[in-house]
Amino acid sequence: MKKSLSVLFVIALLTCPSLKGQTDNAKEEAAIKAVFEAEKAAYFKQDYVGMGAFWVKEPTTMKYWLGPKGSTKIVGWENINASQKKETEDNSWDRKQMTATFSNYQINIMGNSAWIFCESSWEGKVKGEGFNLKQERIVVMKKMDGNWKFSLYGIFQMPNPTPTNK
Repeated sequence: MKKSLSVLFVIALLTCPSLKGQTDNAKEEAAIKAVFEAEKAAYFKQDYVGMGAFWVKEPTTMKYWLGPKGSTKIVGWENINASQKKETEDNSWDRKQMTATFSNYQINIMGNSAWIFCESSWEGKVKGEGFNLKQERIVVMKKMDGNWKFSLYGIFQMPNPTPTNK
């Protein structure tokens, strides 16, 4: 009996640290996803100050879009903040008629840094017209004072699928 308990104790000692690492990673991944959702909620509320709470406020922080008309690169927190302020002041469409969903996350955490890939799908109406947009996002985040924040945010618009005659 003592031998069985000793074996169980050794197994517990060996597996618990690895289980703790899995739990910590799951907790960090959930925290990262929560940042994506909270920043999106602030965007839909047209709250650029709220959006800013999730960004690293450094001159090297970058936001990058690639769309059908080319790319836009915004470097530095001050410039990103000004851009987000302008975006949220746009009242030409009703955000209540739009949904955005993040999916297919791939998250790699390395200490206080993480890179994230995910997809986003926007669906709804803009100015009374149906709207459907697919994006892929590549993001680098830093953990600062216990909170994950965007440091590099790349948004890549996917082409609309071409209908086939099959």
